[in-house]
Amino acid sequence: MTTSRFGKTLVIATALLLIFCAAVFAQKAVNKKGGVIRIASVDWPQFQPYKVRQAAEQQAAKDFGVQCTLLQPTGVTVDACIETVTNAISQGYDAIIMEAWSYEPYKEVIALAHSKDIPLVSVHVPYDDPDQFIANLIIDNKGYGITAADKIAELTGGKANVLIMMNDSSMANQVTQRQSFIDRCTEKWPNIKVVDTEFTKVDPVIAAKVLEAALKAYPEIDMGLWLESGTVSVGATVVKEMGLQKKVKIFGIDDPPDLIASIKQGEVTGSFNQNFQREGYEAVRAIVDYFTKKPFPHITDCGIVLITKKNADNYLPDMWKPVAVKGKAYSNLK
Repeated sequence: MTTSRFGKTLVIATALLLIFCAAVFAQKAVNKKGGVIRIASVDWPQFQPYKVRQAAEQQAAKDFGVQCTLLQPTGVTVDACIETVTNAISQGYDAIIMEAWSYEPYKEVIALAHSKDIPLVSVHVPYDDPDQFIANLIIDNKGYGITAADKIAELTGGKANVLIMMNDSSMANQVTQRQSFIDRCTEKWPNIKVVDTEFTKVDPVIAAKVLEAALKAYPEIDMGLWLESGTVSVGATVVKEMGLQKKVKIFGIDDPPDLIASIKQGEVTGSFNQNFQREGYEAVRAIVDYFTKKPFPHITDCGIVLITKKNADNYLPDMWKPVAVKGKAYSNLK
């Protein structure tokens, strides 16, 4: 009698364990071969915003039980990016997260990924044909320029003579941000004028040289607006050394530690921080949802947050607030 009861109990326990295991494995994200999903992330973590994105991707990979491997291009160029994406395809990754800076040069490598049935996720720079990607986690660059113009108008009373500092004229996202800023000012804030535009090449020496020259050539400049994050603090130093700290307000982009320190010290007025946390985390989640056949947004404007001295110590929760972390519904799923 005892053996019979024990046997029945063992059978029931085994059945329950099998049901539990089946439920667990049914929910687990796997690739088309039933293995762990391997994601390649083509990125440049030597720059703070991309370092932030990488950290968010790794957090998502941990949360969802997938592998996300950084593949870092040898340079910050279109050719280096395309070469790295090509390598990711040849290495047989299940999905690729990439940032396409322009349209035509990337068409061939995107087509190659499609021919291998490898899903792609686009981050940061909007691609002209978003349907080439299963998800687009981007910054609306036109919206960025509008927001920057409105916030600057709010903080300056709608009057400023602006110097724009950007990487170079080939950076499509920065070109759009600049033009959108100018258009918004022309339309709504006519007393905010762009006096000059200079190119830094994200090189501190070049940035310092062109900034000093611009401030001497156009003494009416009372604001510097940076569209790249690598030389903002250098700009603050130049302005200080020229004795123009009280006259020239500086607005940066993103949140490198030196820039945040400059904001806290009052050397930089503010920084428009693009939400790289959302780009990274939701890029990985979209891939997981793709393989588990769950709905996810096709296009997401990840947005920006203005960092000033008031919130420089506690802005990070605002960056994570809109992120659809595991267990949280997408805010923009239609």
